[in-house]
Amino acid sequence: MPRSDTLAKGPRLASVNGVSPGNSWCANSCIRLYGWDSPSRTWHGPNELDRSGLPNRRLLRALRATPGNSWFGPITCCASGEETARFFALVHNLSDCAVASIYCDESKAGPAEIVVVIPADRRAHLREDFAFEFLTFARFLGALSAGTELEVHNAIDAALAEERGSSALAFSLSSGLWPGDLGLILSHCVEQVALTLCRWLGESAGSHPVSAA
Repeated sequence: MPRSDTLAKGPRLASVNGVSPGNSWCANSCIRLYGWDSPSRTWHGPNELDRSGLPNRRLLRALRATPGNSWFGPITCCASGEETARFFALVHNLSDCAVASIYCDESKAGPAEIVVVIPADRRAHLREDFAFEFLTFARFLGALSAGTELEVHNAIDAALAEERGSSALAFSLSSGLWPGDLGLILSHCVEQVALTLCRWLGESAGSHPVSAA
């Protein structure tokens, strides 16, 4: 099943991380998720993440405790009715966004997914060459198929032009390194990471992230 279906139709995150679903931290702003699936060469979105969706408690706690603007460590994700899966993530808090590279457990081949989150309050400061720089980074990590840069670049630019409201935006690139039959759990991990990064960035709005140069 292609990633576009799992993201659009998969169930919401199960309340397994000890965070109350009553949290209203994003009540005034939704998160709209777009993505590219490299194996099927499919662009999908926007998919609006559930405002009551739960951030990953352990990841959020680790990000809060990090002394700088980067973090690396394990993430355990699960979906309702599915087994848990262990990933590793490398997270950076930049001046206009946060980016997370999600790796399969023990994988050294490259990230299964790259997720970038742009909070609504950082949209005005988004770098002019955001799409180009994001895709250059993805190509360097081997997460984007050869010959697809222009198509994905144009799709990201179109999404940025259309999304002028108060929504936070998230873009994901799936490399296809995670087994296709386990795509649902990766989809849930992507959603959970996006929700967690958005909350973390909201809490650290007064901090001084690293330069986006």
